[in-house]
Amino acid sequence: MAAATNPASSSPFHFLKEGLLLPNQNRRLFAAVFAITVISTALFLVASELGVEPLALEVRNAVIALRSTRPQSPDYARLIREIQDGTRDLLLTTAAYHVSAVVAGSTVRLVALFAAVTTYSSGEAHGFSALLGKASRAQLKGAVRALAFVCALEIACVALLLALAALFVFLAFKRYSGLRAYVYLSFVCSLGLAVAVAEPAESHGSAGAVVGRAWRMMKGRRRRAVLLIALTAVLGAVFRPVYWLARVFVLRSMAMEALLLGALYTFLMAGVELFFACALAAFYYESKGRAQAAQELATQYVKLSI
Repeated sequence: MAAATNPASSSPFHFLKEGLLLPNQNRRLFAAVFAITVISTALFLVASELGVEPLALEVRNAVIALRSTRPQSPDYARLIREIQDGTRDLLLTTAAYHVSAVVAGSTVRLVALFAAVTTYSSGEAHGFSALLGKASRAQLKGAVRALAFVCALEIACVALLLALAALFVFLAFKRYSGLRAYVYLSFVCSLGLAVAVAEPAESHGSAGAVVGRAWRMMKGRRRRAVLLIALTAVLGAVFRPVYWLARVFVLRSMAMEALLLGALYTFLMAGVELFFACALAAFYYESKGRAQAAQELATQYVKLSI
């Protein structure tokens, strides 16, 4: 694509347009990536509904029952034990769910970034098997190392954020500041995956250096990053009522309607994830082109000065 070689466009929406149109250049490849994203999204939705939500409902029902139970009655002690046991199981299950979601989500995003970066940089159409065959062993090794580092960093940030939320439970400002910091760091980590995919492993060294390079690429580009984050968040919020309506149909024993709406929500969110990966690849190449243009300008200035 031209945007991969030309200096970055001055329009803040240029990379969003490039990301939106990118799958059209290699429909077969992105159809395979989209299918993988749909399967991953569906599995975690099912895991949430069958594993996390029932435990949360049990704890919620026990708390409601406790409010109407006299402390002197034998049921009161039983409900206390049920709440304690249920809360422990809920915390462990939720932690396992979120860790799995971070690892699986980052892996799927890495695959999508491979497709987006390859298509954006070369403009050639590749199948999914050809994409894997084209990636060198060093490139895959560097991407996997970056993936492991990013997953560990995000999991640590989630744990820290939960600890801060518990510590500052009455200080909403600090809690929301921590959430904003996590969202920003998550974007930097995703950009780091794009760096690991697009650049040779020898050029950036360790996985931490990949995230460091992504952090430096954000200089002067934060508004564009916020634009992409906000757009995907708004799309997720717009599509969320579809999921809520599906759950309403489940409660009303309307299985077919719930299944159709659940499938629709899965496809919509998979589309948002794929768009994010494509826009992130465009963001990376736009930032890289901008940095190269600035470096060339500085070199020419030095030559003229001499």
